[in-house]
Amino acid sequence: FIPQLLESWFGLPIPTPSPLGFGGAAFILTLFMFPYVYLLSGAAFRSLNASLEEASRTFGRNNWQTLWEVTLPALRPGITAGALLVALDVLAEYGTVALLRYETFSSAIFVQLSGRYDRSAAAVLSGVLIVIAVIILWGELRLQGQARFTQMDSQWRPAPTLPLKKWKVPAFLLVLLVVFSSLLVPVIVLAAWSVQALLDPATLASIMRSGSQTFGNYITNSLWASALAAVIAVLLSLPVALLSVRYPNKLTQAISRFCQVGYAIPGVVIALSLVLIVNRYLPFLYATPLIVVMAYVLRHMPQAIRSSESALNQLSPSMEEASRTLGRTSIQTIFQVILPLIVPGLLAGAGLVFLTSLKELPATLLLRPAGFDTLAVRVWIWASEGFYIQAAPAALLLILASAGPLYFLLRREQIFR
Repeated sequence: FIPQLLESWFGLPIPTPSPLGFGGAAFILTLFMFPYVYLLSGAAFRSLNASLEEASRTFGRNNWQTLWEVTLPALRPGITAGALLVALDVLAEYGTVALLRYETFSSAIFVQLSGRYDRSAAAVLSGVLIVIAVIILWGELRLQGQARFTQMDSQWRPAPTLPLKKWKVPAFLLVLLVVFSSLLVPVIVLAAWSVQALLDPATLASIMRSGSQTFGNYITNSLWASALAAVIAVLLSLPVALLSVRYPNKLTQAISRFCQVGYAIPGVVIALSLVLIVNRYLPFLYATPLIVVMAYVLRHMPQAIRSSESALNQLSPSMEEASRTLGRTSIQTIFQVILPLIVPGLLAGAGLVFLTSLKELPATLLLRPAGFDTLAVRVWIWASEGFYIQAAPAALLLILASAGPLYFLLRREQIFR
């Protein structure tokens, strides 16, 4: 798009790099997933106590030594949490790599199941992928260790804003480049294609109705399934987070990590597992939208767990001890003290689950009953067939539907600064 735009403006033939293959997939996934790291590490940066860095400089450390020896170790939990989400999400990514024709474990598994119907080969590939996910989780656990970084509220002071001076313009251009590449260009292209689709009656008719389904059905299916999955995921993540944070030991840590392995398992593998289990034990759920919601919960609950654990880590245990001293039981303490204080963190986790469930593709493709297409499914069907103009309105609506939860997450960051 950009080379064509420059050529139309300046009349200069500019070679267009191919977006296919490893380079294009890595570039797109980086632009798409960097907010995970930004949100979690940004919150850690803003909550850092300025007195830590000042004490380091008092002992003779320069700025670089303070950064590497004090600041980054204190920020390590937030950075590693974001990096873990990105690593697991990339492992299980299907739609992007399939469209860009770069073969990964997820795309190979989908081909074995949907094209060759070879469940044995798919099972072998799935086993290797699960092993890789476990190794990543183990590495993150070893990197973070049992370290706990607590800061007393009475001693906390925000870090001062530093003038960038000569680096102000380069920093602004870097931020502008990221925003332009990850947001403005895709939205502008999708908006232009959407207008083109709306102005063509034949194209518009094919978008508004496909068989017995209408475009409104795609929207409502996406919203209610993702919202229900977000609520269930938060409810299930809370006891896991309470155990791992308030009663840390090898067993509770293992439970927490085990619940997060599902994030690295491809949606297609989760879908097949659910089909086998539901057919045998819960046949009344088969070919219903609820099985799609179950897949969303299993796939994206780790995001809710991480958010709940982060919120609990910021809550001083002394508040719970004071509640029990006043005669409250453990259950009363949870509902009257802990939950009201960690609601923002729980809502942030629900927002993340909602956003990622909206775009879930392989599990929805395999599990959806007849007449239950979501926006992500329709975008995939149209784009894989080369009908990019038809896919543009649904893709643009996915972005708009994500705007509400994203605004809440960013607003929450503003409130807790």
